[in-house]
Amino acid sequence: MRKIIVAVTFLLTMSFSVTTLAEQPGHKPVKSVHKTSGGKPHKKMKRPQIEGVFSLDMVVNKGRIHLLAGRQKADKKSLWYRYSDDGGASWSVDSQVLKKDSLPVRATRGNDAQIVAQGEIVVVTWTKFDPKTRFNSGPMLAARSVDGGQSWLPASAPPDWNGGSHGFIDMAVDDKFVHAVWLDSRKAEGFKKQQGVRYSRSSDGGLSWDKNLTLDGHSCSCCWNKVVTDGSSAYVLYRDKNPSDLSIGVVNEQQQWQYLNHVGSFNWMFDGCPHIGGGLDFQTVLGVKRLHATVGTAHPKHLGVHYLYSNDSGKSWSDIKTLGDESAIHSDIAAHEDGRVIAVWDMMGEVGLGNFYAESKDGGEHWSVAKLLSTKGARASHPRIVKTKNGFFAAWTESDGLNQRLMTKGL
Repeated sequence: MRKIIVAVTFLLTMSFSVTTLAEQPGHKPVKSVHKTSGGKPHKKMKRPQIEGVFSLDMVVNKGRIHLLAGRQKADKKSLWYRYSDDGGASWSVDSQVLKKDSLPVRATRGNDAQIVAQGEIVVVTWTKFDPKTRFNSGPMLAARSVDGGQSWLPASAPPDWNGGSHGFIDMAVDDKFVHAVWLDSRKAEGFKKQQGVRYSRSSDGGLSWDKNLTLDGHSCSCCWNKVVTDGSSAYVLYRDKNPSDLSIGVVNEQQQWQYLNHVGSFNWMFDGCPHIGGGLDFQTVLGVKRLHATVGTAHPKHLGVHYLYSNDSGKSWSDIKTLGDESAIHSDIAAHEDGRVIAVWDMMGEVGLGNFYAESKDGGEHWSVAKLLSTKGARASHPRIVKTKNGFFAAWTESDGLNQRLMTKGL
């Protein structure tokens, strides 16, 4: 038990340092000089530069998988789009977003560039890399395609506040709206200037955005958010503060926010940034709508990733089902209308983090044993999963320390 706690603590510390010191792939560390005890300055050592895939997101709309990958070669970063109409068996030709040799993208796994699709309209968003700002994080940027990703133009981004950076974005669609959530540090009514959860929606496919709403004026400052819709309302999963458990709320069609509950009441009091979000998906079986969630916590008594479900749209939740062991940390979930549910997560393996999955065939009541998803012996993390026409599709990244690769698998 003590070894697992030490491992999780190391992962949290490592995640914090990578994200906040702007040393993620391709971002040159800010030059800093430290004085030794003898008064002589020394320069901070630089990390090896990792090339390959640094960002990953995917969604399914009308049976089509839309995948957005951030790629890096030397100091140049770019975003690439592809789609699949057969559950990931074959793919379109890759399309480069905005066709620029290098985009100012400030992203890493867990704070990825985001994609959403509404028919032939595809919208992508990301945080701008700005070397002049704290943590190199700038405002949100966006691009939009109206021809299924063949061509791209710069687009309006959801935030209406540009007094600081925006990050940890997520988007979702229904038949009427594109929904977006993110974190920024604007001053909201009743709160001081601090990191909080913001929301906006678009009724014209991301061409313009409504006035922003503050959903929670005091949230964790560095955990990813998740937004899903039930066809009319947007449900938002985010990491709260005091305690630092994951919370859920809903924005209805009239853009009224209602806080619902904690998703797993662990009462985790934590002042830092754990970089742990969760997964969320709806499922309707025999007329019953069920909301499935995976949540991670580093509370000493509840270490790991846990599964819960709600039959009343997030107001109350089942008892937790622990997935994997106490080193599990990043997770996602998808649910099919045939009753199948698959959860994916990463946890410590032979050479560091590896990705695993478990399946339920009865709406989350009973679960299979955990199975390895990533390549045996590879260092893998941050798995994602979506439901397709006939099954599920998972994607993640694997690294050998110098190159990070995109990996996929149908389930």
